[in-house]
Amino acid sequence: MADSSGDRKATQSAYLRQFPAALVGLLALTALLRSIAICRPLLGAFATKNVIYAMIARNWATGSGSFLCPTLDVLRGGQRAWQMVEFPLAAYLTGALWWLFGGSLDVWGRLLSVVFSIGSVGLMFLFVRRRHGHRAATAAAFMLAVAPVSIIYGQSFMLEASVVFFSLATFYALDRHLHGHHLAWLMVAAVCLAMLLLTKIYMLVLLLPLAAMWMRGPGNLPAGDGGENAGEGSGRPSLPLACIIVGLAIVPAGLWYGFAYWAASPESPFVARIFYSVRQSGTTHLPPHPLLLSPEFYRQLLDDMSGVVLTPVGLMVLLAGLLDRRWRQYVPWLLAMLALVLVLPRKFQEMNYYWLVVLPPFCIIAGLGWDLISRRMRPGRLATVVLVLATLVFSLRYAAGPAFITPAEDRAVVVAGRAVQELTAAGEPIVTMHGTTIDLLYYCNRPGWAVSPEEDLQKKLPGFLRHGARYLVIVGSSPQLSGQPTVRGDGFRVYRLSTGNNRR
Repeated sequence: MADSSGDRKATQSAYLRQFPAALVGLLALTALLRSIAICRPLLGAFATKNVIYAMIARNWATGSGSFLCPTLDVLRGGQRAWQMVEFPLAAYLTGALWWLFGGSLDVWGRLLSVVFSIGSVGLMFLFVRRRHGHRAATAAAFMLAVAPVSIIYGQSFMLEASVVFFSLATFYALDRHLHGHHLAWLMVAAVCLAMLLLTKIYMLVLLLPLAAMWMRGPGNLPAGDGGENAGEGSGRPSLPLACIIVGLAIVPAGLWYGFAYWAASPESPFVARIFYSVRQSGTTHLPPHPLLLSPEFYRQLLDDMSGVVLTPVGLMVLLAGLLDRRWRQYVPWLLAMLALVLVLPRKFQEMNYYWLVVLPPFCIIAGLGWDLISRRMRPGRLATVVLVLATLVFSLRYAAGPAFITPAEDRAVVVAGRAVQELTAAGEPIVTMHGTTIDLLYYCNRPGWAVSPEEDLQKKLPGFLRHGARYLVIVGSSPQLSGQPTVRGDGFRVYRLSTGNNRR
């Protein structure tokens, strides 16, 4: 008995010696790459998406919006509009942190994405290490940490970082359950799946690889894995119990998305308040989409894969992973991600943050590719360092601009917002004009309307005045209006609204 206890302590000691070195370094790298400009405003790449979640968080935290109906500052029918396309759990968590501790809501939103990114890298390492060993795990986690889309949107006030975290947490917990037959791990998997589906209903596609993992059952874990898997039993969970738990995990998403779909229907009393909904999204992206017949679409997919998704180095290592027989166990996961691309091709063409949610299986196969290269070619330390640095250079080449730099044309937005707050009372409606985005409305911290320069302001002006708007704030090279602005600053103008406002 004493010898057995001594062996267990020895394996645990060996595990603790090698586990933190790689993982802690990867987590530190993940945090560093995403913290460079964490205090900058939510402007630039996909600013509208960022400020939508910031508006939702602020309105809920301040009591201007309900928990079940994510509420924006955009007015519809004289009331704040609802964004019913997804349930933003991460935004609500951000709002709670901001309400409790104060500070900048923008920073809290970015910081929470960084935390989810760090957690995702850690889960990637643990998941792959259990199944394929230390070297594959280090490479897979490294690819997730430095992928350009992971850097860009892993520090944005968006939901994608939380989606990756909940996805990997579901797979990791199910893997632990299959090898240990502990009900607690199955419950953890179910909770993570519930939060994943509630956040993004299209992640239902992951039921395919999760079911395939259950059908495969516990596999043989790699030998010499530092003792992490010591003492674990193996067994298949009870099928009825697993089905019941998964069914319960789907219920919250089913209820909320059913309500969101109904709320946007023509017969709903709430339809006038809907800014955008899952109903509209489903209609817009109804398959099959014409893009699927366009060769240019597939050329762009390949260009994205070799660029902003994995970098050229990452894509080459991924292709090497296809020479390793182990990649086949991830075919169901890849098929699920392919289904997502085929159902939502326009999303992947126009909004590259969608690549982040399909990234994990690619990183795993890249990890297998590096493991294969290391075993067959035995690259030295210098070659490994050069490859790592090359990957980082390519990654920063794609990520630095959108992740760290606020475009010059957006830099007046925050100052203009402060000027409007000095002129108006809290809750007073205003009109904003800054391209086609609503970011200026968010920084004004007032409800109101965002008008693009192409819209007919004169046609809409009576409605704005009728609902109590007194000021129009313009940022950028939007059309000049008659009369002198009430406030003029570097890159922005604030006008007092009247029926005499005309474009010149």
